[in-house]
Amino acid sequence: MKKFVLCLLLATALLGGIAGAEPYTGRTWEYLNFNVLLSPDLTFTVMPGHRWEFFRSNTYTKDTFFYELFVGPNYTMKLDDSFKLKLSLWYYYMLFPNRFSNTNPFTHNIEVVPTLDWKASDRLTISDRIIFHNTVFSSCYATDAQQAGYSLMIREMVTLNCKLPEIDQKLSLLIGDEIFVGLVEDTETVPSPIGFYRNGVNTNRLYIGFSYAVNPNLIIVPQYVYETNYNTAGALTEVEHYFFLTITYLFKAF
Repeated sequence: MKKFVLCLLLATALLGGIAGAEPYTGRTWEYLNFNVLLSPDLTFTVMPGHRWEFFRSNTYTKDTFFYELFVGPNYTMKLDDSFKLKLSLWYYYMLFPNRFSNTNPFTHNIEVVPTLDWKASDRLTISDRIIFHNTVFSSCYATDAQQAGYSLMIREMVTLNCKLPEIDQKLSLLIGDEIFVGLVEDTETVPSPIGFYRNGVNTNRLYIGFSYAVNPNLIIVPQYVYETNYNTAGALTEVEHYFFLTITYLFKAF
């Protein structure tokens, strides 16, 4: 296991050198993930998030450039001893403050999120989570008709969760990859990363980090995220390096 972790860290370091001539950034990303357990199968999530840019290779940093909020229910069903299915329906608010233009464009979105967990062994769980990201409003366009548009992006993320009992019973190693693919493009507007998304591959993210359960109700997840962004021709346009921290709290209401 130690050799495995060492190889992963080496691969992450090598990824950091791939940026080449493309602009690259250093950023932080935080989530406070509050979950109310309404029944053994039903939870309700409220999750605010924040992102801050502290380094940019080609120009001035953006500083705080993104706020987000997820709100909605989650229903979990056990299919058998190895498989579990979770269905989430979230409202998603995205705000893009711009310190250079002194503007704050925002979007309203509906997220439909099925997640399938496979318990491959006592130590390893493999998860496949798909977000159907439906953008239904964007303030960055000029007219009411343009703002009330629609685009659909699919974000699929496969995650390996490996328990590390030889280090700590509460510790797990997390490795994930997430791809962003636009499926439906709005016909009345120009695609924008702060508006309606374009079709095709937009972004890919590689996640590596740890999950630590302080107690059954509190989980801390620090991760490194390597994000690559692409244009319509499929060429790499920018690389983002994130320190990503999620703090999850579960409150039992029954």
